[in-house]
Amino acid sequence: MRIKNSPILLSILFTLLALVFPFIAGAIITVKNISSLSSIDLIRFIAFAVGALVTLWIMKKSKFSFQDFGFRKFKVEAWMAVIVISELIAFFSGITDRDGFSAQYVFILLLFVIAVGFYEEFIFRGLIFKYLSAKGLKTAIIGSSILFGIGHLENLFAGQDFLLTLLQVAFAFLFGLVCAEIVAKTKSIIFPIVWHASHDFIAFLTDSEPNVLSVSIYVIHCLVLIGLAIYFWKALFPKKAVMNLKNPESYV
Repeated sequence: MRIKNSPILLSILFTLLALVFPFIAGAIITVKNISSLSSIDLIRFIAFAVGALVTLWIMKKSKFSFQDFGFRKFKVEAWMAVIVISELIAFFSGITDRDGFSAQYVFILLLFVIAVGFYEEFIFRGLIFKYLSAKGLKTAIIGSSILFGIGHLENLFAGQDFLLTLLQVAFAFLFGLVCAEIVAKTKSIIFPIVWHASHDFIAFLTDSEPNVLSVSIYVIHCLVLIGLAIYFWKALFPKKAVMNLKNPESYV
């Protein structure tokens, strides 16, 4: 079986690609023993930016056009307000007071999360979603979301707590599911990119220490994602019409 004719194998390879540049950045940070937050995020920004450019090159060399991958305008819709409000709730829960935060750090952090938004959305809601679409829209949505969640297992190799990593994988799956549904509904990848970058930016700025407030925000986000996932799923895959028993030729 040729890889280029196998959407599933290609999707797995693209998932591995999503791990390459973060791994390179992590290796440089570890080897150089870098501890400055600004320096760490600058290295990560460069790595993710290069990854995004590589992904764009792969898209250009593929059989699809950029428009096929979702590079198109989208209309502002009411459901977007739900996402904006949920993110604002997290933002106003409080900015962290960790040492090392400065205007320079915030600027570099902004560059970093933008690069992450482009890189990961290009891969998961761009390449993987499009290639898996050959297996059906449901497969593209669920498959790209599962791979996005699995991709976050890389945090285990960085020494992160196992339970925390599993929570991140579950959240990433829900987040990826809604983003994939948005791409399916709007035919555009732009909003997921903006949302992804904004969510990460707020997550880095706000207090991540486990407490009642942070856990409450996490639960709220999960509930919002579950609600949106159900809403989009019903919109994308409405129930088949039920045959009217009194009139077999009609459907209700």
